[in-house]
Amino acid sequence: MTQYMLLIYGAESEWAALTPDQLSAEMGAYHAYTEEMAKAGVLVAGDELHPVSTAKTLSVSGGTHKVVDGPFAETKEALGGYYIVNVESQEDALAWAAKCPGARYGRIEVRPVVQ
Repeated sequence: MTQYMLLIYGAESEWAALTPDQLSAEMGAYHAYTEEMAKAGVLVAGDELHPVSTAKTLSVSGGTHKVVDGPFAETKEALGGYYIVNVESQEDALAWAAKCPGARYGRIEVRPVVQ
């Protein structure tokens, strides 16, 4: 078995524009997806992240720390959350990523975890 991280990218502005009913439906889809992975025995971990506005990015150059607000990359999409799954193959990880509600409106990066 290999662990893969499913990184969920989407536009925060789209989430902010959802009505309460739409937000409830989206969160329900994520809860169902999480429960499906747990029942299948592949779920290791998963969490939603706070908005990009709460992020800091640190770099060290010549012994000096530099901290900037937000993520390093300039992009419209932001990392909104992740899942770690324990599956037999990359194909299995991609199949789970395809089921993620975030894949409908954003992107899911699938990357193996070094163990």
